[in-house]
Amino acid sequence: MNLTSILKLLGECPLVVSVQAPEGSPLRDDSTLVRLALASANEGVRLLRAEGASSLQAIARSTGLPVMGLIKRTYEGSPVYITPTLAEVEEVLSAGCRVVAVDGTGRPRPREESLSDLVRVIHHAGAIAVGDCDTLDSIRHAVECGVDLVSTTLAGYTAPGTPRGPDIELVRRAVREFAVPVLAEGRFREPWEVQAALRSGATGVVIGGAINDPVKQTKRFLGALPFQGGRVGAVDLGGTWLRCGLFTSGWELLESDRAPTPPDPQERLIWIRSRLEDWGVVRAGVSSGGVIDPQGGRVVRAKDIIPRHVGSEFSQATLGVPTLAANDGHASAYAHACLPENAGRRVATLALGTGVGFGLVERGNLWRGPSGEPPGFNDVEFRQGRTYEDVLGGASRAAGSEGDAGEVEAAFDSLVELCQRLFLPDRIYVCGSVGLAMSRESPAVRSPFGEFAGLYGAAALALYTPTDWSVN
Repeated sequence: MNLTSILKLLGECPLVVSVQAPEGSPLRDDSTLVRLALASANEGVRLLRAEGASSLQAIARSTGLPVMGLIKRTYEGSPVYITPTLAEVEEVLSAGCRVVAVDGTGRPRPREESLSDLVRVIHHAGAIAVGDCDTLDSIRHAVECGVDLVSTTLAGYTAPGTPRGPDIELVRRAVREFAVPVLAEGRFREPWEVQAALRSGATGVVIGGAINDPVKQTKRFLGALPFQGGRVGAVDLGGTWLRCGLFTSGWELLESDRAPTPPDPQERLIWIRSRLEDWGVVRAGVSSGGVIDPQGGRVVRAKDIIPRHVGSEFSQATLGVPTLAANDGHASAYAHACLPENAGRRVATLALGTGVGFGLVERGNLWRGPSGEPPGFNDVEFRQGRTYEDVLGGASRAAGSEGDAGEVEAAFDSLVELCQRLFLPDRIYVCGSVGLAMSRESPAVRSPFGEFAGLYGAAALALYTPTDWSVN
């Protein structure tokens, strides 16, 4: 078995199936893992990945396929656990594996051994070395140490905040910068992700949990169920008003309170936290102006409509309960998408209040950029150098820069049409003080939540958590 023969197998089927089970899993049994491996082999998979000496031997013997082998073992004082030392390399080789996966990062290994030491032993045995990497720098390190292939196995796992999806950009850059074959690995769950990795130049794609771990898949579907832990709090933070609401686990608003939005960020957090504590909620959702990172609840960009807003954080650390936060356009759109008549549909929302917000939900997921950016029309030019927010935003109108009624109606009609043409939604809602004041006929539906669309959206985030959002 050499690199050429491995690449030939990957050319025949670039899907590599990882057959592993963590400690404590009911699947951690050689006979069970063999059956899982056979299921993939029978469908045409040509290369497997597995862990543990006995499993490696059993799977290779039963399937007749080459197995990329590794040993997971922890050592005190080192973060490296994938075939960390020469001892584990010898175990994998002794199990008959001719393809050995090792941690390819530059992190300190146990016993002061180096990656070069491990690769040298692997090559001396006539086997192939695969470097499991996390970043472009670690791929460079692994290549310099002589590995035959690299895999993005550890991407997103060696730093705080594991992303929800695979790091296809790392695959793309690795293919572009290095001559060794690249295997894409880590959080691949959807067919389009596999296609994207292969189109980016990956030689193969390694998938484990999405195929062979019903425990992980059960947790994934359980995470999609409504929250049933008790009453939740909702926060709607805008440029004019700061609102809080108390909701049942059935999404019923029991009580609400509001105050003029304080100019000081800390004062805003204190006011919110006091309301949540008074109500005894166990979880909270936040709807707010600005771009909010869904993985950390931090405002990364914002206009001056809400003073000194950038850097504000909505999390358990600041509000006292586990919290989900989203841009107000996102949150309002999510509220409308959670209505029974809109379940599973593509739903857009124009939030016309102090500013002009927008949100789009498709199949229960919010359209967003990598840092939580919502699609936006606010800074798009309407006419003669004036943006939609200049004409329709409440802040501009209060400052005396609003146009005449005809211009406002024209801007509104234009914005609705633009939304229809660009996103082809099944339904468009309009909310916010300015939007609700529109009395003209329009394809856009007035929000059934009235002035509380942001609150209902925040509560929906807490109760029906989007799959790509984190509880912070």
